[in-house]
Amino acid sequence: MPHVGSPVTGASARSAGRTDISATAGRCLDRATRFAVDGQGGDGAWRVPSEPRVLENAVVACSLAGVRHAQAARARAVRWLARARPQEHDPFTRAVDEWLVAVVATGGGAAFTDLAAKDGPQARRTLYLHALACAAASPGADARRLLDQVARALAAGGGARRKPWQRALLLAFDTIARTALGLPVPVGHVEEFERAQSPDGSFYGMPLVTGMLHLALTRATPGHRVTLRARESLLADQRPDGTWRFLVSEVWDTGLLVRCLRGDRHFDRAALPPALAFLARAQNPDGGWPCTAVLDSDNDTTGNTLLALAGTPQAGRVRTAATRYARRHQTRDGLWNTWLTHDDTPAPDVVAHMVAGIGAAALPGLDLARARTWLTAHGADGHWPSDWYIPPAYGAAEISTTAHPHAPHRPTVDALLAAQRDDGGWPRIDGEPYSSPTATGLALTALATHGSSLPDVGGAIGQALRFLVETQTDDGTWTDRPVMSGPRPLLTATGTQIHALAARGLRDALALIRQEHPPC
Repeated sequence: MPHVGSPVTGASARSAGRTDISATAGRCLDRATRFAVDGQGGDGAWRVPSEPRVLENAVVACSLAGVRHAQAARARAVRWLARARPQEHDPFTRAVDEWLVAVVATGGGAAFTDLAAKDGPQARRTLYLHALACAAASPGADARRLLDQVARALAAGGGARRKPWQRALLLAFDTIARTALGLPVPVGHVEEFERAQSPDGSFYGMPLVTGMLHLALTRATPGHRVTLRARESLLADQRPDGTWRFLVSEVWDTGLLVRCLRGDRHFDRAALPPALAFLARAQNPDGGWPCTAVLDSDNDTTGNTLLALAGTPQAGRVRTAATRYARRHQTRDGLWNTWLTHDDTPAPDVVAHMVAGIGAAALPGLDLARARTWLTAHGADGHWPSDWYIPPAYGAAEISTTAHPHAPHRPTVDALLAAQRDDGGWPRIDGEPYSSPTATGLALTALATHGSSLPDVGGAIGQALRFLVETQTDDGTWTDRPVMSGPRPLLTATGTQIHALAARGLRDALALIRQEHPPC
């Protein structure tokens, strides 16, 4: 029996092919849903750590150097780093990972350079690296220059707001520079660190931040309770494989899974009620939502959560505070930044989530027209740039469907069809020689939205479904390379997000096929 996309000779053969792939993909979706339901926590959330990467593990390994009772933990991390592969999506991140591994392996012997940093995110990452190089006494490190760099960063924006964890890191860099130069560390630094420390001893739930602050504190005040609590937190958070992980983003991941699997009968019955209750409880007093409970609200998670709660009783309960939040943080141009800080700029994917979430959750009194116009201008040629996930198909699924929610958008469809690979999938990055389950799920969502009335998408959808069926693992999920930025330009991979976006593509494509060919 021919598959969708194979040469066929008549309508009956095309219908039979769609019936075949519909049944196979339906079983695939059932396995994916069961996996998601089984992974839900007792409070209704999904808490899955990101996959390990070089950045956190090198920073924490450096911070534990010389700490006598932490050497077994450090040795486990060093062994993992010796086998780790650098991120290769651009030359800068590859150079960062290679340098970090070399610093740990040589005890600071790897020479520090700016690693050819070119723009804002790269320059901010080199500040991390310069602080690490000064702490390790690496060749090329210049503590006086680091002190000046930190002073300029702290002064930027005057008294305007910055992310709390960003300020904590800058104070840690300042502490490292001062101790390297033999200068006194202001008492206020340690006092501020103590106020910022979480009950579990970590800083903002991120080993990267905790490790850097522990490194600074070990140099400035090794016996202080804030130092010892940070150390115990790091040791407690080490995984059995010897690694530390970037972040557990339980609010973002739960909202995303609800968006991607709501409508499936098993998911709706077993997982949806506690998930919606969790999301309603996770609303911050300011009316927004954070990606994880230990951080401030951000607009991307707020829009994502509003989409997840749309049409539910919980939407009514959160509406008043969410409306105040959305009004307060809309810019003069009618847009929304990602973070609530002085140095941020609007991102198309974040604006799209806020626009779609506000509309779906029926928040009253907000002007969305200017934001829709701004979004439409970003993808006139069918290519939709996004800030927080790197697959080009992410913009097609998450931005184009907000900019053009009702009518097919031919340029988006054409761009997607041109990028599909011979195996039926889409690449994580343009030109990459292998396909990505995440990108393929996203492309299917966009095609199901924009291509439902177009005659030339059926073959592409069928091939993509075959790809997702064939790449699903035995436990019902998918694996992928890192797809999400954090901190830019480095990437992270979180299994919940990969699973959700691939499964949604299956769901959306199956809904389209079954609508066109309902069972007799």
